[in-house]
Amino acid sequence: MEEKQDFVWPDYTTESNLYSVSCGLAEFFGVKRQCIGKSFEITGRRLVLIYLDALSWDLFVESGVKVSGSVTRATTVFPSTTAAALSTLMTAQSPGEHGLVGYTVFNKRLGGVINGIKYSYMAESGSGTIDYMPLQRAFPVKPWLAESSAKVLALMSSGAASGELTRTYLNTRPQEGLTKIKSHSNSFEMVASLREALEGEPYDLIYVYYDNPDHIGHGYGFRSQHRDLILEELRLTLTHLDELAQKYKDRYTFLLLSDHGQVTVNNVYVFNNDEELLKVLEVPPYGDSRAVWFRTRENIRDMLKSKYKLEVMSKQEVIESGILGRVDGFVADNILGDYLGVATDPASKYHYSYRDDDPALRLRGNHSGMTPEEMYIPLVVWQ
Repeated sequence: MEEKQDFVWPDYTTESNLYSVSCGLAEFFGVKRQCIGKSFEITGRRLVLIYLDALSWDLFVESGVKVSGSVTRATTVFPSTTAAALSTLMTAQSPGEHGLVGYTVFNKRLGGVINGIKYSYMAESGSGTIDYMPLQRAFPVKPWLAESSAKVLALMSSGAASGELTRTYLNTRPQEGLTKIKSHSNSFEMVASLREALEGEPYDLIYVYYDNPDHIGHGYGFRSQHRDLILEELRLTLTHLDELAQKYKDRYTFLLLSDHGQVTVNNVYVFNNDEELLKVLEVPPYGDSRAVWFRTRENIRDMLKSKYKLEVMSKQEVIESGILGRVDGFVADNILGDYLGVATDPASKYHYSYRDDDPALRLRGNHSGMTPEEMYIPLVVWQ
């Protein structure tokens, strides 16, 4: 793939990438990882890690909040999507190492395409339908928290608190009772819970996860008439978080970041209607709405470029480019497709439906591509 002028490529060797932050987190809690470049340095004894889902750099700047911490424009991983970014953050592994390279992921060992967040096959309803042990053997995921005895409090939305990613990255611990999870329903309750925790008995890690920006963006789009509402909520949330960081930074180091931004789409390509493409694929297209993997023994590069206006890379080109960071051999053989297509049009997304009433078709905000809106995130440290 040519380095398009309007594409932002992740550099896993720099300190201003989500991957380097994850390596710094592992080091902070005494877990060793052989990371690609220099880890992001985190000092102090205790940490408050604030993860605001879909808080892009452009939204952060437009909010106008002047936080007192040190602010860096960082890049997320590729693909710029929660399954890949959160997995990297919680494992100190690049997407090419942990293998969760999209919302939907093919895994040869599991024999199909699964939901990378719900841990179920795409044709199934519900979540957690794949037994944990086969799932664990099918992905080389190594959560750093599982190798630590840190006392953790996780403040999360109710949906995230009960999710499979939470079970994998927070609840798989060397002994019971090390992680306590408290759910919230809105940003004010989240701030109240954080205030209470900061004033109480100390934790080694307070993990704050808030996903409302992502929900609003998916439902209405960041470039819609509702952008003012998103910004208003962000201003209040960031202001409260900054005040708490200033007040308690002698007890805790505070670190705030995001996983990706979003673009607003108005053009949807549905692969279900393309018999020419589907008949040469081994499994349906998978990955994410703006970064799609294709498994086939035929050369479909020209077809993907002409029909879908995708920037196309072969598997070998993907590995050599470093776009996924270091690539594990198991991931290369069992998870990656033969071709990767990345959206060139910020207003387009790509989808394969497993059901007629697929709600994903109605999402206005999408991500996983390489535009500045999707790839740039804020990184704020109070220490």
